[in-house]
Amino acid sequence: TGSVGVTASSSSCTWTAVSNAAWITVTSGGSGTGNGTVYYSVSANTGTSARTGTMTIAGKTFTVKQARGK
Repeated sequence: TGSVGVTASSSSCTWTAVSNAAWITVTSGGSGTGNGTVYYSVSANTGTSARTGTMTIAGKTFTVKQARGK
């Protein structure tokens, strides 16, 4: 699990947060107005290779890297 803080340019600025990978879930804070926090969780990697996924938060791309499974 993890979180990303959003600092808006004004208190009336709206934003959204979405996952672009099936194994990353935005658990809360999927949208907001003004400052906020996006919380996300990552499912276990059962594969033999590391993987990389992204989230788009307030128009910016955030990368999540996960080591390979054991």
